[in-house]
Amino acid sequence: MNAERLTPFSELIAYPKGAVSLLLRLPNVLYRLGLGSLMRFLPMLILTTRGHRSGLVRHTPLEYRQHGNKIYLMSYWGERANWVQNLLAEPKATIQQGGQRFAAQARLVDSEGEALRVLHLFRRRAPFVYDPVIARLSGERSLDVKILPDISGEFTIVRLDRLPDERLPLPPVRADLAWALPTSIVVSAFTLVVIVFTRSRRS
Repeated sequence: MNAERLTPFSELIAYPKGAVSLLLRLPNVLYRLGLGSLMRFLPMLILTTRGHRSGLVRHTPLEYRQHGNKIYLMSYWGERANWVQNLLAEPKATIQQGGQRFAAQARLVDSEGEALRVLHLFRRRAPFVYDPVIARLSGERSLDVKILPDISGEFTIVRLDRLPDERLPLPPVRADLAWALPTSIVVSAFTLVVIVFTRSRRS
């Protein structure tokens, strides 16, 4: 490892709140608009948990990587992330991937070998993006692939195992705003027709 280490990102940056938190939840809006199937083209899922304090249902968009039937999530804020705390209190969750919905059992990855595989899965897609992220999360100035085995145990990684025979433990994000998009299209088209008709009569 490098002799001089930086303060890890999870300790340096406050957990997102307010406008930043709302921005991170934009994928929820796509599902509510009935456009959740578009998410199948992205490595993004909606994790539904129960709040460990409030008891309320929480929907959290998260980037994931998949290895066989195992789905992996990485927390940039360690175990203090709300969704991690929720899973520690109640490990069963509902997952949405595009049009798919299924129950899953969560657990923290405590094997350094498994954690190392997950780090490689995340950085394989875009190493120029994830290498600095992984380095910053571990407090390193830059990432040398040779040190990955040494730092793999420093990350909070959650594994989700599918439970195909179980009912959804929590309600998924529902398309309760699916009417909004076609309605806005119809209203916009009608407004355009009225404008064109009004201008043609004046001319």
